[in-house]
Amino acid sequence: MASFILNNPTYVGVHSASEVGKQAGTSETTVIRFCYTIGLNGYAQLQKELTMYLFENNTNSTLGNYVSSKEELFKEQQLCEKVMGQTSNQIVRIAKQVNPKQFHNTTKKLHEAKRIYIIGSGASSFAAQWFQFTLNMLRPNVELVQTETGMLIRTLQEVEESELAIVISLHRYYKEPIQIAEEFLRRGVYTVAITDSNVAPIHAFANESFVLQQPELSTIDMMPALIAFLNTLVVGMMSNDQDYYNEQRVKYDDFQNSFIANRWS
Repeated sequence: MASFILNNPTYVGVHSASEVGKQAGTSETTVIRFCYTIGLNGYAQLQKELTMYLFENNTNSTLGNYVSSKEELFKEQQLCEKVMGQTSNQIVRIAKQVNPKQFHNTTKKLHEAKRIYIIGSGASSFAAQWFQFTLNMLRPNVELVQTETGMLIRTLQEVEESELAIVISLHRYYKEPIQIAEEFLRRGVYTVAITDSNVAPIHAFANESFVLQQPELSTIDMMPALIAFLNTLVVGMMSNDQDYYNEQRVKYDDFQNSFIANRWS
């Protein structure tokens, strides 16, 4: 049990004692008994301790990797060109990882979905906000999932199978978005994960996943490529019905211009 936890701390942090026991080749009872044996109050405390450990260590490794990977660039004469060139190469490299059939399927679902829910926490929240802002200008019924308990319960009560959830889960893999994704999936909502690892815990709770892998473990470095990928999803969605999205653009621009004129007149 100890070996499994040491080798799979992220998995243990976001899965039940029963699921962990099954993966470790033992039982839920043994998992809980193990927690008591090492002086914890129960499985919930083990998860809390692991979450804090992962947060503290992954924050350091992410920021540390970001800084260390840039140190050799500090004396570059063409610093701007070099850094932006690396970002450009990263975007091209990630684009080559995307399965065209899977991409087409997801963008078609983005177009057809009655409602789209977008989920992201921590570093992922910035990308989630950008994605919601952009989609909301082009089509109705796009929601950034609020994690405040009352609002979240209301959202989960109202979801339908004709809707779509996009979950952005990057390194550190916050527990909350994973749990929300599990609830969406359980309610029949088609759930698409965007992550940075083939072993990220979000895979277990998604109908399909896009894995944007990079050599360095840094969510900071990942952000430009992630936004580029989300932008590409938006373009792919619009390609399903050009006339409709042109119409949506005109309506948005007309209302925005009218609103600004009335506000400042």
